[in-house]
Amino acid sequence: MMEDPEATEGKKQEAKKMEEQLKMSLRMALDDAAYVRIMNVSMANKELYFTAAKNLLMAYQRAKRKLTDAEVLSFLRAIKQQTEAKTTITFNRK
Repeated sequence: MMEDPEATEGKKQEAKKMEEQLKMSLRMALDDAAYVRIMNVSMANKELYFTAAKNLLMAYQRAKRKLTDAEVLSFLRAIKQQTEAKTTITFNRK
């Protein structure tokens, strides 16, 4: 069963609108360098971007000031470290 093309288009429009609102919120919460960094992340890794954006907005509300590039970078490293899978290679010799 195929989805209605109009419904699909509506979902795309809604997603675009939500992303624009997120960008506006981030613009208010971050200084210029930090905003540029998070937009670069959005192009490279959408999942990391959305996770970081949510955490950054919560931190902004707690701090009641714009977050700096260094703070954004530390958030990104922490998120990446939590989600990164550890790979180990073991050689068994006979």
